[in-house]
Amino acid sequence: MPYDLEAPVTRNTDLGHGNFLIEFEAPEIVGCMKPAQFFMIGVPGSKLLLRRPFSVCGLPGTFDDGRPGSAQVLYKVVGEGTALLASLRAGARLEVLGPLGRGFEAPEPGRRALFLAGGIGVAPFPAFAAALRREGREVGLLYGARTAGDLPLLEWFERVCAPVEVATEDGSRGRRGLVTALLEELLRKEDPSAFHVYACGPQPMLKAVAQWARRHDVRCDLSLEARMACGFGVCLGCVVPTRGSGPEGDVGFERVCVEGPVMRAERLAW
Repeated sequence: MPYDLEAPVTRNTDLGHGNFLIEFEAPEIVGCMKPAQFFMIGVPGSKLLLRRPFSVCGLPGTFDDGRPGSAQVLYKVVGEGTALLASLRAGARLEVLGPLGRGFEAPEPGRRALFLAGGIGVAPFPAFAAALRREGREVGLLYGARTAGDLPLLEWFERVCAPVEVATEDGSRGRRGLVTALLEELLRKEDPSAFHVYACGPQPMLKAVAQWARRHDVRCDLSLEARMACGFGVCLGCVVPTRGSGPEGDVGFERVCVEGPVMRAERLAW
């Protein structure tokens, strides 16, 4: 059951290049939250009419300096709402609704977790990586972005995951090109069926990963990003086309905020 509460900001760290990691206290929410679930966040007294959706990035135990009962959200300043968040300091208060949506499920025994992230799409993975590592599971990351400045938390992942491979479109860090090329290269060397792939990023990237997973019959879960007004299934503003389970495979629509944000790749009618 989601909680709707005011949460005090404990810090708002500038990671550079417009990327921030904000931390707030919300023990009622974080105590029952799964990686890749999300919050709807607003700022009391602001002129913003609607709250914004943000994936949980860190839960207690994710980051060494994280405070008990607190969560961290990774965001990039791209508009009025995120610019307002970036202006907040410790002691400010947030309106927080959560946990919302469906989160990640752990890989089946014997399968290795492989994350694919596109830029700020890396946000859902720290909490999941930390949880899997505590269970002794192997975690790898393929991380793509336009440029080196769009790779927040890369150094943290390099301490937690192996392998970590990077691709940037301008060649300023790692391989020049797209993260999907790293996926093709890695799984030409290894058995694709040994992996459970998780991906989050821009829709063109997710479509390419979903198509690849269907071709190779690989379990792949996508954490979808969508604009939404409510976050709990009422407004229907975040629907995506999905394939039915019947013999006809009819296409219907499901809500990212309720049936997602994590969905099986083969279910998306892309």
